[in-house]
Amino acid sequence: MSEEQAPEPGAAPAAAGTAPSGTPRPIVLVAHGSPDPRSPEAVRAIARAAGADVGFLEFNEPHPVEVLRGIADTGESAAVALPLLLTDAYHTRTDLPEVAKRAEESRPGLAVAVARPVGDLSLARALLRDLPYGIDGLVVCAAGTRVDEGRAHVAAIADAAGRLLGVPAGPGFASGPGPRPGETVELLKAQGAQRIAAVCYFIAPGILCDTAIESARDAGVVHTGEPLGAAPELLDLIAKRAAEA
Repeated sequence: MSEEQAPEPGAAPAAAGTAPSGTPRPIVLVAHGSPDPRSPEAVRAIARAAGADVGFLEFNEPHPVEVLRGIADTGESAAVALPLLLTDAYHTRTDLPEVAKRAEESRPGLAVAVARPVGDLSLARALLRDLPYGIDGLVVCAAGTRVDEGRAHVAAIADAAGRLLGVPAGPGFASGPGPRPGETVELLKAQGAQRIAAVCYFIAPGILCDTAIESARDAGVVHTGEPLGAAPELLDLIAKRAAEA
């Protein structure tokens, strides 16, 4: 995975994807969903900032298939289903194609393009925003996945963030294989780091994000960051992925 140049904060997103006719295609952000009410609230804020609709695979409403059907019922013939997910894992590989298929089958004439997830090395810069002075170690907290490529992506994000900050860094996962954030903190301490920060490679707050941060705090980090939310870098990537789809 090659590192892409991070866009300047506050830069306007690129144009959204267009249909063959040249008209803009509606974008439906597809989020996992969460029983934690903070999560769908944050996702809806991202959708508003991106000028997109949003659907949830679990826990919250509406479901993305229903959103796509509603778009078709307004007369649109093309739309983009864009996974608001950071790693290419089960939901991207299985759920998104099924969402597109169900929407197209129930609304003949609708073409749904499936975009790539929004995980990207350019987000490393967003993770470093608002860090206090004097940080000498960094743990990048993530949800976790059993897909090897997903964990490797988080490790690459940690490497990129560490290079930007000029400090040793590593990933920490709330679940699944791989080190917990607290274990990565202890490893960084063993390497000599004393002021370690934990940053959140999460789209929105939720149970797994809290679990990861708690692990890092228990190990003695001096700062904890916030999930990405409507970071300018994320909004840029939403526009870019939609245009590519």
